[in-house]
Amino acid sequence: MRYFEVEGDSPREILNQFLIQKNIPEEFVEMEVLEPGSKGVFGIGKKPAKVKIKLNDNEFMKRRAKLYLSDILNKGDFDYHIEVKDNYPDYTLNILTKDSNVLIGKSATTLDSLQYLIDRILHSNDDADIRILVDVDNYRERVIEPLKEKAVRLAQSVKKTGQPAKMPPMATVVRREIHIAAKAIPGISTISHGEGQVKSLTIYSDKKPRGPKREGGREGGRDGNSRGRKPHYNNRDKKSDD
Repeated sequence: MRYFEVEGDSPREILNQFLIQKNIPEEFVEMEVLEPGSKGVFGIGKKPAKVKIKLNDNEFMKRRAKLYLSDILNKGDFDYHIEVKDNYPDYTLNILTKDSNVLIGKSATTLDSLQYLIDRILHSNDDADIRILVDVDNYRERVIEPLKEKAVRLAQSVKKTGQPAKMPPMATVVRREIHIAAKAIPGISTISHGEGQVKSLTIYSDKKPRGPKREGGREGGRDGNSRGRKPHYNNRDKKSDD
């Protein structure tokens, strides 16, 4: 939820301009008139109107995400149903379809591309209160969650032994979640290795000397930081990154 205090000629005109500038339907905003304003007499004594606008940007993002995802799937002529899972701060659009293998793709690369498209269309950023996640036939729950649990166990082992642990090649949509899960263990960081969408990942202890640059800084890319900064959920991998 975001709030804006705006001045203008009249409350209605202020609201109309706000909706046009933000390209948002009126159903997602509420307006409180702070000062109604006055036209005065021949311009003398004129006072501007002032309003407080409450924007429910989370609900607006959810609506847009589902509409855009439906549009993408319709263009591909898929037979599907979108199941919504609202588990704040994650808002998951789970595609149920007989074509799940096609929409997931090898090593989840197609799912990764769908996530990237939705992120770009929504212009998602780190200031958002929610994460819009795309899923296909509960792939995240069936595959990514067990990998996250494995990453946590490996991170705990690495913290005790100081010996790095390597995980198999994964698409960005999977690898990003591994980085976040491992980052929850104090003293642990991660590095991705390889080219393209599918890369392997190494978990290591911060106390251990390391050669390659750790995930983050200029090399954060789509995976986000490994530690010390807020994870970037929605950025695309750069060719020169991890």
